[in-house]
Amino acid sequence: MKRFSVIILLFFLSFAAPSLAMTEKEVKSFTSLSPSSPISYLLFLQKYPDSPFEKTVKEMFIDSIFQSGNYSAFADIGFDDIDDFYKLELARIYRKRGLEEEAQKIYREVFSRTNSYDEQILIDNAGNTAFLTGNQTVIANKIWFAIKRRNFKIARFYLSLLPPDNRFYLYFKGVILYKTGKYREAVFCFENSSIPEALFFRLLLERNPFKKIELLRKLIASDAKRNFKISGIRITLNKLLVTNLPLFKLALEGVKSFDYNLYKEYLAKYYINVGQFIKALSILKTLNTEFGRGLSAAIEKTVLGKEVKLANNSFYKFILTGKGPAVKFEKPSVSMIKDEGLRYIIKSKKYFLLNFLDLSRFSPFDSAVACYFAGRFRDGIKFASKAVASVSPEKRNVLYTILYPAPSMFKNSVVTLSIARQESLFDPGAFSRSGAIGYMQIMPSTGKHIASVMGDDFNVSDLYDEKVNISYGAFYIKKLIKEFGSLPVAAAAYNAGPGRIGRLLKLYGGVDSNGEFVLFVDAFLPLDETRNYVKRVVSNCFFYSKRFGLKNNICRVK
Repeated sequence: MKRFSVIILLFFLSFAAPSLAMTEKEVKSFTSLSPSSPISYLLFLQKYPDSPFEKTVKEMFIDSIFQSGNYSAFADIGFDDIDDFYKLELARIYRKRGLEEEAQKIYREVFSRTNSYDEQILIDNAGNTAFLTGNQTVIANKIWFAIKRRNFKIARFYLSLLPPDNRFYLYFKGVILYKTGKYREAVFCFENSSIPEALFFRLLLERNPFKKIELLRKLIASDAKRNFKISGIRITLNKLLVTNLPLFKLALEGVKSFDYNLYKEYLAKYYINVGQFIKALSILKTLNTEFGRGLSAAIEKTVLGKEVKLANNSFYKFILTGKGPAVKFEKPSVSMIKDEGLRYIIKSKKYFLLNFLDLSRFSPFDSAVACYFAGRFRDGIKFASKAVASVSPEKRNVLYTILYPAPSMFKNSVVTLSIARQESLFDPGAFSRSGAIGYMQIMPSTGKHIASVMGDDFNVSDLYDEKVNISYGAFYIKKLIKEFGSLPVAAAAYNAGPGRIGRLLKLYGGVDSNGEFVLFVDAFLPLDETRNYVKRVVSNCFFYSKRFGLKNNICRVK
């Protein structure tokens, strides 16, 4: 009996023992697992504890039990880390085994934090959904999930399950109405809501600038979450900056006691817009941020005619000085992957196996190189970003090649690569909440316009074709460069729309130099998203120019 207890203890301890690396043998063992043999998955986990395949093997084990109906072979080995799809299969297995409480616990857990499997969960529990829908907090969360994903049909359904006297009811109803363009009805809901964040939406909907300033002050003084306050401040000040400077100054005073650095940032923008550059410079010098240093340099170069020196590989250094990044690009090799098993997968070109691995179990460098060879550029960039600051100079040179990949279908086009990297991180299946599609994140309406200019027949599905997506995006950005005179300004138009950028440039008075472009972007452009977008595209352009050994003239205004 004692000997049997020791065996059992050793079996369970083996699940907790850490493995130092994945071996080639482990990979081959994984590929030989049989769906018809559930026990093979348990034996694999026993033999290879803490395997990077662990999550997948657990999911395959559950799937084999569920699909075969062989519930007697089931063993509860801990399933906290598996995906929700398999958690629902696990719930059905528990239910088949008569463990109703455990099944309901899983259904409730998945139901409470995502809307992705609602239909299946409700079908599985038809006739007994009270344990799912009876909690008003859970329903409120599900309404918010649906709103964030712009699935307003689902949001309305769950709103109907929330009692009208629930404190969130009017707020959520208002948000749904606002997001669907029914502004008048939304205003009524927000005005009668007790949720402090309703002030943010009232601020967005208010047209009277004086009332807008009053609402901003109320929002700042309220118990609303800080991110709502920051967003409200930026949206209001950005708009007033280009429409009404006296009211901008009045609104800014209300920010001073809330966030002094934010106040100084916008005060500097105000002084730039009224031509008081020395005052702006004195404020910017007190901001220990890249924004403060960069905008200071733009003023010194453009207004005072000084030569500027900027450290690091930043947008400001690139565009103001024309000096490219101080980096080298070296080709990765499979032999650089230290982990034996991961190296075997890439060397044998069994790239599909990466889909079954938890790549976070490996060093970021190994994962970055593996993803690069597998054509998983988005993941490669993610892992390379984590590793680049902590590796040797030799490895860092390799990581820059991974950080700025050049898939063959882009034909080494610096401009197109710069846009695609920012738009999608080279994910061909990228699909934004606003409906933009593919590598170049082209909206269907824009795609239709491009097709008509190019003389092509058009169907929205064409944008899922990688070659079509890239050719349309390349055509469009080149057209914008011709229209606006430079990539930096064209990039702003690509993101915000040519009509909007054209109107802003006309109001600003035009951009004739790189310094003026920085002043336009940082001190006048009222679109935070576009401001950040432009900086990244310009930086991408400098890195790609460096990678291909090309001049970086295209990356600047002049």
